[in-house]
Amino acid sequence: MGKHATYFQDDANIWLNPANANLYPNYLLGELGVMHDGKDTSASNNPWGAMQRYNSDPSGTWFGAIFAKSLGKDETQTGRYPQVLIGGAFNRDDEWLSYMPSNVMIRKVNSLNPSQVDVQTFNVSDYAVKWDGILGFASDSGNLFGLKTYFAYLDSTNGKFSAQSVVNTYTLGANLPFGSSMSLELNGTIGFLSTTISNGTGSQSGSAIEYKTDLSPSIGGDARMFIDASPWPLVVVPAASFRLINAPSRTLSKFRVGSGANVSLDRGFFWMGVDYFNTSDEIFAAGMDTVSESAKAVNIDENGLRVSFGIERNIWTDWFVIRVGGQKIIKQVDRTGVGGTYSVLTTNPESNNYDEDLVSFGFGVNIEDKFKVDAVMEKDILFTGGSLLGREPDHVLSRISASYSF
Repeated sequence: MGKHATYFQDDANIWLNPANANLYPNYLLGELGVMHDGKDTSASNNPWGAMQRYNSDPSGTWFGAIFAKSLGKDETQTGRYPQVLIGGAFNRDDEWLSYMPSNVMIRKVNSLNPSQVDVQTFNVSDYAVKWDGILGFASDSGNLFGLKTYFAYLDSTNGKFSAQSVVNTYTLGANLPFGSSMSLELNGTIGFLSTTISNGTGSQSGSAIEYKTDLSPSIGGDARMFIDASPWPLVVVPAASFRLINAPSRTLSKFRVGSGANVSLDRGFFWMGVDYFNTSDEIFAAGMDTVSESAKAVNIDENGLRVSFGIERNIWTDWFVIRVGGQKIIKQVDRTGVGGTYSVLTTNPESNNYDEDLVSFGFGVNIEDKFKVDAVMEKDILFTGGSLLGREPDHVLSRISASYSF
């Protein structure tokens, strides 16, 4: 709803701040995946012809669970706190995974014959293991704490070469109430991102390192406050975040600060927010002659604003919800390096079912606040009726997620 959950509390915030897992004790959650729009002009791959939509299986399917144990003497009278919990998820794509390259190119020049260049490109995006682990504690005063680790691992072989990629992060979070009208959320992350490519015919030990990262740790942090603005019926939410990323063939710094508000309405909910963001991304060309020689290739700087909103409303019955959300991003992009220099004022795409596109709408089913299913609709469904009105088979929903509280 609105492409992100910065300015309202949602179970998506569990993975950003593990302290919030305490708000969802004994909880199952997951996602059936995401369908992305795209074009394929290859006649061999697209029997419907050039520039037609094509279908594919959803990507990003995952599931997880949170189990909590109340330490209170009587939950019905004193509540669940104090509380301890353990949780985790399998196959979830974490934000930190997006900082890794999807491909690594090794370009080696023959020292005896400089005109002879051997180029090998390795796909390092098919991670076999993706796992979250969470430990949490809630004190009897309502202070929430959490520790999360995320681990992703890839090990693949391409001919005589083998590639290993690892993403390992640790996040410590807190959610601290101040009276009944204010709460503060803080979290900090340290991450280790690496890729190694080996040539099995190289050394006496049987493996010569062709490309290896030896990087400083990456760090990140987030903070936000929920402030009850009584007597007005709204909650004000200032927020800020930063990332300092050292990834294979890349260094990245990100900063975002903004403020939003959410309002509870009759049978509904509304929020909106405005953010300023700055990003500096340096991309390197690895292995130009030898592994140790990495030359800066591209520097991309972005400055911009994001205005976003979300609305949900129960209609007809208490268990059926309609949701609409969107964001408008305007940014100045300055690029220098290999491939040319340019500066452009640009905006986010109108539609592609990725998180950065313009708008989305969907519906939700909520059975007694226990079982919830949320679906995002394809944007053309109201225009075409999905695949019902004389079009090649296509999808009607672009994202489906579900949760169950027990």
